[in-house]
Amino acid sequence: MGPLGAALSALLAADIGATASRFKRNAALCAVVAVLLVTAYVFALIAVALYLSATYSPVIAAASIAAALILTALIVIIVMIALEGRDRRLAEERRRRSMVKTNLTILAATSILRKNPLVAVGTALAIGALLGTGKKRRDS
Repeated sequence: MGPLGAALSALLAADIGATASRFKRNAALCAVVAVLLVTAYVFALIAVALYLSATYSPVIAAASIAAALILTALIVIIVMIALEGRDRRLAEERRRRSMVKTNLTILAATSILRKNPLVAVGTALAIGALLGTGKKRRDS
């Protein structure tokens, strides 16, 4: 391989090392940000509880905060269920379209093979090409 191979492998190793270092740094910074955001959230809840306890009793203030958080959690769960159902329907439609495409390809191939058996190789290549193009994943 020689010096060119050694230089390329060293460059690749340095790039992987830099990427890993950058990933570790970003993970550590994200952890610090997460801790600060959770701390701010806790103090915001305490402030709301103190404000509500000045107007209402402390029990009613704590119960109203708990009810608001439970309602928010239920809304998030409903949204997650709706998104999961939509994703399931989209995957089923994608699968159905793929099956229709495969069936039409096989039907066309058998029709051509019955009429002219000499084009079997060309038809096999065409079927492979048509079925191969449908395997790419696209995010919709």
